[in-house]
Amino acid sequence: MNKMKSFKLNNGIRGIIVPMPGLKSVTIEVFLKIGSKYENKGEFGLSHFLEHMAFKGTEKRPTATDINREIDSKGAGYNAGTGHEMTSYYITTVKENAPWAIELISDILFNSFYDEKETIKERGVIMEEIKMYQDNPMMGLSGEFTKFLYGGSKIGCWNIAGEVSDIKNVDRKTIVDYRNKYINPKEIVVVACGDVDNGLEKVISDNFGGFSKDELGLPEVKLVLNKEKNMVIKKELEQGHFCMGLPAIGWSDKRKYALKLLDIALDGNSSSRLYTKIREEKALAYYVSPVGEMFKEGGYWAIQSGVNLDKIEEAMEVVSKEIEIIANSIKEDEIKRAKDYLLGKMKLAMDKTGFVSGYVGQKLLLENSEETLEEELKKYSETSLEEVKDLAKEIFKKEEIRTLVCHNR
Repeated sequence: MNKMKSFKLNNGIRGIIVPMPGLKSVTIEVFLKIGSKYENKGEFGLSHFLEHMAFKGTEKRPTATDINREIDSKGAGYNAGTGHEMTSYYITTVKENAPWAIELISDILFNSFYDEKETIKERGVIMEEIKMYQDNPMMGLSGEFTKFLYGGSKIGCWNIAGEVSDIKNVDRKTIVDYRNKYINPKEIVVVACGDVDNGLEKVISDNFGGFSKDELGLPEVKLVLNKEKNMVIKKELEQGHFCMGLPAIGWSDKRKYALKLLDIALDGNSSSRLYTKIREEKALAYYVSPVGEMFKEGGYWAIQSGVNLDKIEEAMEVVSKEIEIIANSIKEDEIKRAKDYLLGKMKLAMDKTGFVSGYVGQKLLLENSEETLEEELKKYSETSLEEVKDLAKEIFKKEEIRTLVCHNR
């Protein structure tokens, strides 16, 4: 990867150009610090709703069909995503289409109609999306676990899409007011990544430099951990699904590298401790997945699995036992394998413009850092076994385990 070039527009929007010689693709991605973590009561689900409405029409491109046909005519890929701390919009295309992709994303961000009829239609789509996750614990249980842990916090919607009750009355005014409240040029990052050069700086400036707004600032978020340690959700299911986890550190903590290596060793791949014991040795489950999250203020480590109802207690006991012993039993060879796995996966992903743009944009938006992937990899490589064990002793305590179970009993 060649040297990145960063710049700041007069309105405060930051840009970064990431040349990746030898590739044909270009990803243009825009990141905004708009996410469910900053939502007050009465705003739950609106960050996600706002993302859905971006592709519904502008003066230049009046309908969603106009936007979709234009993107399809370029053979481009596009999507958007909302998280707890940010929203991003991207288009992946080829070099000659990069200026077009920059203009289109700026158009949908700054000139969307948010038509009332389209808002009501999309309201129905989002409610069905929420129900889809609720009906499928394999997809939705991790979100419920986040809400179980931190849902009592004064601010923040920890189930990103909100609940059906939050969405059913959303109208155009609600969306526009929310958008105008939180969209802020000082909290926007534009990334051009792939077969690109510094000439795109002017294109970004021409399309994003005209947006201005008085800065409101984001509300302060304080995580409040639920005192309850066990919760059961009853649904008609053939399996029992469970999440087990513990409160942990956030991405602002320098020990995050140690936690990631510990996570991989425990449940992060098909040779990890818990995958091996739950699936390969005991044949209790088809899937065993890590589902932890990190926010600026804190986070959690967790594992999720789906198990025969008669075996769910046995599977959870396996997890509980590993949590109890991990700090004193983790070995150098496990950490080395975790490092090799992580470094291999990240190096493979570095050939993908979408992965690189996601890393660079999130790093700049949330951490105000231009640290490269190579520098990130070095920090994992330099993390020692003792650092991992020290963190495990602090976090992995049996008495801190939280459990969320979903079954029909």
